[in-house]
This record gives sequence, structure tokens and C-alpha cells, in this order.
Amino acid sequence: MDKIIEQDCLEYIKRINFVPLYGKTVLITGANGLIGTYIIYMLHLVNTMEGANINIVGISRNAPCQALRDIFDSNYKFISSDLNKIDYTTLQLKTDYIIHGATYAQPGKFLRNYLDTIHLNTTATERLLQKAKEDGARFLFLSSSEIYGEPDKYNIPTPEEFPGLCSPVGIRAIYSESKRMGETLCFAYKNFEGVDAKIARISMTYGPGVKLEDERVMANFIKQALNDKKIVMLDDGSKVRTFCYIADGVLMLLNILLHGNDFVYNVGGRDCISIRRLAEEICALTGSTLSVELHEKPSAQNIKVSPERVELDIKKICTEFKIDNFKPFKEGLTRTIVWNVLRSKGL
Repeated sequence: MDKIIEQDCLEYIKRINFVPLYGKTVLITGANGLIGTYIIYMLHLVNTMEGANINIVGISRNAPCQALRDIFDSNYKFISSDLNKIDYTTLQLKTDYIIHGATYAQPGKFLRNYLDTIHLNTTATERLLQKAKEDGARFLFLSSSEIYGEPDKYNIPTPEEFPGLCSPVGIRAIYSESKRMGETLCFAYKNFEGVDAKIARISMTYGPGVKLEDERVMANFIKQALNDKKIVMLDDGSKVRTFCYIADGVLMLLNILLHGNDFVYNVGGRDCISIRRLAEEICALTGSTLSVELHEKPSAQNIKVSPERVELDIKKICTEFKIDNFKPFKEGLTRTIVWNVLRSKGL
């Protein structure tokens, strides 16, 4: 097992009541992703330590990642298949819980795979909701803070009640609008088809499992720092993001799945920092240098517009589940860097 991820999971499973999952079947799509990997690790450890007899079924386009290979070879079922192409009639197993996390969340990837992204967030979501209805399963849809677009200053931090300011014809609409439609499908199946569906709007998770191949900003900076001992920023880094350590995020997600009383929850962290500060923190931890090479702004039709500030209001989830202890950002960032260093050495 991956020791760093295992350490996180051992620490956090003490903070969750897993009893509702004992003897149940949990289907997780996007099993190879950052969130899927941590969820599966936690469930596996609960089986090992508590004899919970949770049946874990993972679905991902590719075979189990290295971190999950040993687990699935010995105990559980892994389906290597594209959710947009899978024959859903072959999923004969009865499920008790479905967590739908399969998507393309990295801007570069969802632009290259635009139709797949739209269908994973909509068509695949409906098919899984249909299965949840047939099985009588509880359904958790992993949505995104992207559905809020760029909120006005009066809605930052952004509460669950904010309806969002999104353009259906913007470049990021491929992801954000399809996530919004996925939420609408959850609403319809909950209110008209009787499915026990819940929505988690997730913002900027990071931690061990964020690979250097990831095209988002944190991985890009870590890759530059480890490979080149310098980070080159292409703008002033003034945009602000709120980062959530992956174990903190999964703690929230599992509580929503198992014990949530409401329908929609924000899931995020409290470390609200600028992109420049992120670069500075990585430089400090890796002994790298930072430089800024300002480029001319790309033309309007090519620019990948992103919000100036992303900060979710997480009062609801923190109050309901009494969550007040978050992984400090520096510690989480250090663990992310160390995990990548060990991975590069094959450890």
C-alpha cells in the first residue's frame, strides 16, 4: 500500500462513523482519481481494522493505479471501462451506495475530451441515477465549485444558495454547465423518482496522489520546482484559490454520503491563498527560485477564463458534522511534494 496515503486514511477514518456501510456494496466511479483512491483506501482499512465486510466496486477507464492494485487483486471488484461506452446491463451487482466521481476536471483534458466530459456529467449521471433507483441505493454526485461561475463580491465566500453566474457558451461551460445539468438530474430523480440523491460541490482538492502530469497549477509548479529548481509564472499570480487537503475533503464527502441531512453541500478548505503565494510556498519547500515572465494576454476566443477568486462557504458542512480541524496547508503541501519525490524514485 502507498504509505503516505495509508497514514492519512488511518488518521481520518477515526473521525467517521462507518457503521451504515457494514455489509453493504459501494460503487465508486472515477476510482483511479484522487478522490476515488482515498475513498477506496479508507473503506479498505475499515474492512481490515473493523471487519466491516464492505464490498467495494471501482470503475475507471484504466486498470487500477499502482496505489490500488494490491487491494483490488486480493479483495474487491474493479471494472476497467469507459462509462460513456459501458453496457450498463452488465452491472448486475446490486448496490447500496453509488459515488459518481468520473469526469475530466483538468481544463486541458476537458477541452480535449469535450464530448466525453459533457456525457460523463450528464448521460452517465442519469444512467447511474437509474441504477440507484432500481437498487434502492443512496447516490452521491461529485459536482464542482465551477457551477458558481464567478460570483459577485457579495457572494464570496459562496454559499450553497447562490445560483451561479455561468455562461453556457463560454470555454469552461463544457465542464461547468454539464455539472449543473448533472445536478439538475439529481434534483429530478430525488424529487420525482424517489432516489436518495445528494450533491457535493467540491473546490480545489490537493494532496498525495496529485501527479506531476496533472495540468493544473499546483502540479505544474511542483513539477517545475522538482525538475528545474525554478518556477516561472506567466502572470502576476493575483488570482486566489482555496485549497482543501484531500483527506479533509473525503472526510466531508463520506459524512455527506452516510449521514448528511441536506441535499447540497459545499466541500472545500480554509486555506485561501493567491497563486503567487502558492508558488512561493513550493519554492520555499523545494529550494527553488521564482520568476515572473509576463506574456501578452491571449485573444478573447482562446483565453481559458477562470474566476478571480474561488472561496466556498463551508459553514453548513462544518456545523453539521462538527468539523473544525483541517490539515495545515504547509503540511499538506509538503506531503504532496514528498509523495511525488517518492513516486519518481519508484518507492
